[in-house]
Amino acid sequence: MDADLEAVVSGFTAALSGRTVEDCQRHPGGDARRWNAQEIVAHLVMTYRSTGQLLRKRMETGQPVGELKTLTQRFLQWLVIQRGYFRKGVKAPEFTLPEKAGWSAKSGEELVGELRTGLAELDGILMECEAQFGSHAVGTHFIFGPLTAKQWRRFHRVHGLHHLKQMEALFQ
Repeated sequence: MDADLEAVVSGFTAALSGRTVEDCQRHPGGDARRWNAQEIVAHLVMTYRSTGQLLRKRMETGQPVGELKTLTQRFLQWLVIQRGYFRKGVKAPEFTLPEKAGWSAKSGEELVGELRTGLAELDGILMECEAQFGSHAVGTHFIFGPLTAKQWRRFHRVHGLHHLKQMEALFQ
């Protein structure tokens, strides 16, 4: 697996190691509006699946992304993907909400397994995109615009590490 994605798995492995099913279902401060460990991982896996579906559709067309980036997209790519800044409080898109995953309660080890599997599948799709499109943009993110496979990996690293901070705060 790519080093950017492996960094996410490593961080979550450390945070979730030895966590029981009960630990992973506990909401911060008892507030059910804030995500628990399982909901954080489910959200991340939903984003991996969504990206994978988007990229598979692009590969079916046989054409890399042809659209140009707007000035705003260039700035956001620089801020988030290159600089690693991910703003707190951004509402997750509906299609990535944890309840969409439909998972039964899982332990920390099971959640790490889900995360690792999701990232490995995404990395495989990204490698296929690189083989097909080279260094061209392989898919368009709904906020950041056209991204290369390398940028997609970096985005998922930044996003994953943003949620890892939330995860670590759950268990302090």
